[in-house]
Amino acid sequence: MSFSVRYRLSKKDLRQLREEVSATLPGAPMTWNNVELAKSGDYVVYFDDGLPCLARVGGRLIPTLVCLLKRGYGWLPQVLVDRGASQAIGRGADLMVPGIRGVEGTFSEGQLVVVVDEGARVPVGVGLALMDDAKMKAMAAAKAKGKAVQVIHYPGDRLWKLIT
Repeated sequence: MSFSVRYRLSKKDLRQLREEVSATLPGAPMTWNNVELAKSGDYVVYFDDGLPCLARVGGRLIPTLVCLLKRGYGWLPQVLVDRGASQAIGRGADLMVPGIRGVEGTFSEGQLVVVVDEGARVPVGVGLALMDDAKMKAMAAAKAKGKAVQVIHYPGDRLWKLIT
């Protein structure tokens, strides 16, 4: 896969992107020096100084794992998981409650979270929380069952292959 279109954003488009990022992803690690837009099929990727930092997936703007690995992920709420959950996410699975080892930050249902491998302390997925942080903590402590995070970006997915 490759990009069919890639160009530098106009001042107007850059201003609109900044406003959207400010509203939906406050704290995103963007330098805003040289922002390019690239398209490939149903993906739109925003490069910041050559690094693929943001992508539009299913109409939603998300940070890419590549950017989170290089520029940090502390600005996002985190769900810490065990090795088994990390491996399952790497195969395209959603995060189930039994794999959760901790929750850092506050979030509500439907909010973007980063899934972090507890041992390696590296992001292994970006997804949408299917419950708020308090419920997720309580369910993990009670060793309950159920789906906690719908993973929308993980190492090895189509977006990952496109940008690495």
